Amino acid sequence: MIARDAPSIAHAPLEETGVNITKLERLIAVYEAGSFRKAARISGVSQPALTWSVRQLEESLNIALFVRGPRGIKPTEACERLIVRARLIVNEQARLVAEVEDANRRQFIDLGIHPVLASHNFAQALSELRRSDPDVVLQVIDGYSAPLQEMLRQGRLDVAFCAPASEELETGEFEFEPLLRQRYSIVGHRDHPVFAQEPQASPGHHDWAQVAVPNVLYGQDDAADLIGLLTAHGLAPERAFVRTSSMHLIRSLVKDGGLLAMLPDDLVREDLAVGSLRAIEASRIEAPPLGLLTVAGSYRNRALRRLMSLFRQQFRDFAAKA
Repeated sequence: MIARDAPSIAHAPLEETGVNITKLERLIAVYEAGSFRKAARISGVSQPALTWSVRQLEESLNIALFVRGPRGIKPTEACERLIVRARLIVNEQARLVAEVEDANRRQFIDLGIHPVLASHNFAQALSELRRSDPDVVLQVIDGYSAPLQEMLRQGRLDVAFCAPASEELETGEFEFEPLLRQRYSIVGHRDHPVFAQEPQASPGHHDWAQVAVPNVLYGQDDAADLIGLLTAHGLAPERAFVRTSSMHLIRSLVKDGGLLAMLPDDLVREDLAVGSLRAIEASRIEAPPLGLLTVAGSYRNRALRRLMSLFRQQFRDFAAKA
């Protein structure tokens, strides 16, 4: 027997009443169909299962939900109130599931990349990722190796395409997969006076654009060889006219502003080929390898694995042709 003087169901927490989404969905089906038989046919659930779910609700809430008579069933006043709330709960649950499914489809990647790698090959890899994984959201942060490595350590990046600190690799904190090496040379406009100097002559002081990273600034002991090379070709501290982290800006200043700079050969390959820029051959050095740097043992979702694979393909092919 269902009691008629039960307390209001609005104040009864669902977890205490035994109510769940399935029972509410079946209640709504019966209410909208007007009969258990029709609801069973429409929803694809057996009539005994629907009857059992409604009876369980009635017993859990201690109320009558339908009045059964010779002409079928009729919802009670309590049922009318419950249906309003049940629809809200079921619809909210459906929206929640949809949002979770959408989040699973839209995978996020936080990528750090050394400025010198923001090239045609980099663009091609991202373009291919877009075609194969259109729901991926990619956050790209460009920077030099040391800051990117620290961002990896802090969990702010999933992967960085840069050069690692060798001592960090020795500790096992990071995993590094080298993909290519870069050679750097001092370059200038083809008419720059540095190219008119005799090889044995004392270098004159020239205006320079300089990469603004710690390992090429004066006063750094570990940069002594590099600074010595630059000084030998006319760079003095007071002549470092522009300091910037943008390799492409430096290239423009060299090409159009008459400055000297040390730039990666790959960045100025076409300029050197057409003769708009020249490189000082004796200035060429090989930089540490660049590649994919991740925190050891970190999780890689499907989209991240795909992106890393595209980088391998693009840059290994590029290195092979270089």
